[in-house]
Amino acid sequence: MISDPDWTPERARQRLELSEIDFQLATHTLVEAGLLQVTAGGGGFAPVAPEAAVARLLAMEEESSRSRSSELRERRSTLSTLASNLPLLQARASSDTRIEVLTGQERIAKALDGVSVSAGKEILSMHAGSPLPREALEASREPNRAVLDRGVAMRSIHLESMTRMPYAQAHLQALKESGCQVRMTPVLPFRMILVDGVRAYVSRPARGSVMTALEVTGEEVCWLLRQAFDHCWLNAKPLSEPKNTGQEVELSERERTVLRLLAVGATDDAVARALGVSPRTLRRMTTVILEKIGARSRFEAGVRAATLSLIETQPCEAPEGSGAGVGVRGG
Repeated sequence: MISDPDWTPERARQRLELSEIDFQLATHTLVEAGLLQVTAGGGGFAPVAPEAAVARLLAMEEESSRSRSSELRERRSTLSTLASNLPLLQARASSDTRIEVLTGQERIAKALDGVSVSAGKEILSMHAGSPLPREALEASREPNRAVLDRGVAMRSIHLESMTRMPYAQAHLQALKESGCQVRMTPVLPFRMILVDGVRAYVSRPARGSVMTALEVTGEEVCWLLRQAFDHCWLNAKPLSEPKNTGQEVELSERERTVLRLLAVGATDDAVARALGVSPRTLRRMTTVILEKIGARSRFEAGVRAATLSLIETQPCEAPEGSGAGVGVRGG
C-alpha cells in the first residue's frame, strides 16, 4: 500500500496470492497492530507509516509493562504480609504445642535457613557453648544483614568468652554494625533461636555423634522461652568496643585432645596410650601446648583452655587409668 498509492484490495489479494478469507484475516491483523486505518465511512483502508506504528506498539508495551509492575507490587505486598504472619497462623492452627526433634546437622541447618525467610517481626537468639567455626560465622553475616534490611528486629546474647577470640569478636562487631542488638554474659543456659514469639529452635544433647535440636511451635512454650531470654538479656551487658588481646591461640586437633585428657585428670601414661605415642613425646607436646596458651601447669592449662574457649566444659569419660570422672569436652 505504501509503495503503490493506487492499490486496491482485490489487486493486493491477487498479487499476494491469498484467498478471500486469508486476505480478510491479514487485513484485520494489520488494523489491530495499528498498521492500517479504516477510512471515513468504513469503505476502505489507509496505510500507516511503519515508524509511527512501531512507536504506537512500543507505547502499548510500556503501558502493559506498567500494569504488570503494578500487579506485581500488589502481589508482593500481599505475599509479604502473609509470610510475616505465617508463623503465627501456623501456631494458632492447633491449640496444642508441637515439639519435634531435628536429627542431623543437615536437617538442623535446613530448618535454621528458613528462619531468615519466614521471620516477619523479631528474632531473638542465645548462643551458649563454644563459638561456631570461623567459616560458619562468616557465612551467616549476609543472611543476617538481609533479615535486618527487611526491617526484622534482632537481639542476640553471646558468651563473654567470644570476645577473647579475634574471629568471633569480628563476627560480633559485624552483627552490631548491621543493626543487631548484641549483649554479652558470662553464662547462658542453652542455645536458642526464637522467631516472632511462636516458633523456637533449642539445643539438646547430641545422640552419640549425631547433632540434635528441638523445634518448638506454639505460643505457650515460646512465651516461657521468651521469659528466659528476657531474664538473660536484662543481666547481660552491651557489647563493648574490641580490645587488643594479642594473637589468637591456634591448636591442632591432637593438641586439643591432649588438653581435654589432661583437664579430666588423665595421667601421662594414660594420655600417651590414648594417642599412641611415647610418654617422652607426650611431655614434649605438653610443653609446647603450655607455651602456646601461656600456662605454667597442667591445671592452669585446663583453666586457660576453657577461658579461651579452646575446650568446652562438659561432662565426659576419662580414659582408663586416669582416676578422673568429670572434665571437659572439645569445643
